[in-house]
Amino acid sequence: MHTMLAATAFLVVLNGFLRGAKKAQIDVFLSVILLGLLVACFVFFGWKAGVAAIVLAFVYAIIARPLAARAAARLLGSTAGPKGAYIGLPPAALARISKILGPSENKTPIEEVLSGRNKDAEEALLAYCEANEQIKEVMREFRAKRETLLALYRRLELAGAGQWVVGHYVPASAIAYPHTLRYLLRTPLETKDQLARAAAAMVMHFERGDPVQ
Repeated sequence: MHTMLAATAFLVVLNGFLRGAKKAQIDVFLSVILLGLLVACFVFFGWKAGVAAIVLAFVYAIIARPLAARAAARLLGSTAGPKGAYIGLPPAALARISKILGPSENKTPIEEVLSGRNKDAEEALLAYCEANEQIKEVMREFRAKRETLLALYRRLELAGAGQWVVGHYVPASAIAYPHTLRYLLRTPLETKDQLARAAAAMVMHFERGDPVQ
């Protein structure tokens, strides 16, 4: 039973990182299986075992998250080699900020930007970046200021990068990692096509591990 719970929790988390037309149906199918396992624990092993199974399902899901993220990146086409490996889940602080910044179910990224709802979260993101010595080094290298990072973040959102991929909210992670920030600061972004290509590069990097050159 523990093995089945762990495996199902892993598959639920993995499906959450993947894309596809049948993602919703698969999620429902896996949720039904997980619910059935929990009910079986209550029926055959008693309420204590049932409660323990619920707790364990959450624990297994948390433990499985990093492994599921890497598996999802590989399934989505991760580039082989050390420079093409999936970067991993964002640090906890960045993940918390990104959760606020990411679009809600009822709003598109553009509507989120225009609503001004995430001003405090944007400030938190900038503070996170400025507290990172490697980010500060890149900023000094390109003479970039706080406003530069904010402009990059907002432009990436509007250019199509405002989406969740394998645990990353792309515009936030793009300016919060030194190698992607360096890429953005040295890449011409004057035209719409240049910005769209940079946004696509960021999505592929955080989703599949495609290297940024």
